[in-house]
Amino acid sequence: MKYSEAVDYLDGKVVLGVKPSLDRIRAVCRLMGNPQDDFDAVQVTGTNGKTSLSCMASAILEECGYKVGLFTSPHLETVRERISVNGRHISVGRFSETLAVIVPLLERAEEEAGEPLTYFEVVTAMAYEHFRSSDVDVAVLEVGMGGRWDATNVVDCDVAVITNIGLDHVNELGRTREKIASEKVGIVNEGAVLVTAEGSRGLLKLMADRCEEVNAEMKVFGRDFRLEYTVPYHVPGEVPSQYISVRGLEGREFKDIKLPVIGKHQAVNAACAIVAVQVYTDPRERTDPDVFRRALETCTVPGRLEILGESPLVVVDGAHNVLGIDRLALSLTGEFDYERLVVVVSILEDKDAKGMLKVLGAVADEVVLTENRSARSIPAERLASFCRMERVIHKVEPDFPAAMKLAYNIAGPDGMICVTGSLYTVSEARIYFRRQKASREMRQDR
Repeated sequence: MKYSEAVDYLDGKVVLGVKPSLDRIRAVCRLMGNPQDDFDAVQVTGTNGKTSLSCMASAILEECGYKVGLFTSPHLETVRERISVNGRHISVGRFSETLAVIVPLLERAEEEAGEPLTYFEVVTAMAYEHFRSSDVDVAVLEVGMGGRWDATNVVDCDVAVITNIGLDHVNELGRTREKIASEKVGIVNEGAVLVTAEGSRGLLKLMADRCEEVNAEMKVFGRDFRLEYTVPYHVPGEVPSQYISVRGLEGREFKDIKLPVIGKHQAVNAACAIVAVQVYTDPRERTDPDVFRRALETCTVPGRLEILGESPLVVVDGAHNVLGIDRLALSLTGEFDYERLVVVVSILEDKDAKGMLKVLGAVADEVVLTENRSARSIPAERLASFCRMERVIHKVEPDFPAAMKLAYNIAGPDGMICVTGSLYTVSEARIYFRRQKASREMRQDR
């Protein structure tokens, strides 16, 4: 099977309206010989911060000496980004080989279940097989959606992480934070440890009840571990960062870590990653603050307040719900200096676009409404109707490259452009910048 054929096969697995169930993924895992049982796991769910926290935890575990698998979603430019071992994406050849081997098993599993597997389930099964064949010690698994019925939830995880609970995917998970939380706590297994940064007493009670039910422990940010301080750090010409200090479990201190991502929410993610690894490594006596520091100081999270250009400064961020946009807005106003802020935004159909645009409009000098390549991208003209309702200053340009050129003209060399609203939109920006760079290099070679 060629790589292009593998991608085409996966693209054909986009299934809408599938009932929540673990039957399909369990069936294919059983036919594969249950590869998910061959490694330990840390499972991460939550409304925001899952990918950042997963990348940080994976980096720390690797620095501690473990062979680490990392499974995240969605991807920005290639599906291979979702599956990594010790920081290296699965190769083109290995990706194709893995899918070719399991396709007959996928078809048998679909016959047993009486319905097709989803794109996410197939890629998850591929990750399990790649991790087994790579002999990983531990895998960090980012939940795709929810928790209870997610394909990652066939793994018996030692550590479960719930970053926070907000309103997102409400059609699938429920229209209240309590209902969404009840789905996410489904990842807490018998005897596991739950690490969370959620602050709501009601939701913490719900999590505590689940832990009592399955004889699990719970470690809560602000109670069992905390940030001692966060200090922004920015030298002109360098990527902004922050110094953080974390008091982990049992009072263990992780001081003066230069975290190469900004925003207090990322500092909280780092604290949770530290504690998740503490929980996993402490019985194995590998908790060394210097090791944790080295890992975090070199950890990168693409698409999360990632700087792509300067003059004007161009930042991309995959915030895709109101809670994420709120946190982005705080970072934009508190961490950067600029004369004008222009936001280029494209949002998917199942999101609270009106609420997101209201927040962005409050901090931006102007919003440029555009569209990304997803079939679920909301038409720019419809986004404009939301902006008019909220009195947000805006311009409409459905074509993404044209929207970027418009944003450059508005921002000027001393301004700032933020591209956000969806990871699909971030992907458009990364592709745009790569093509612009290639075009410049081609002109220089002439």
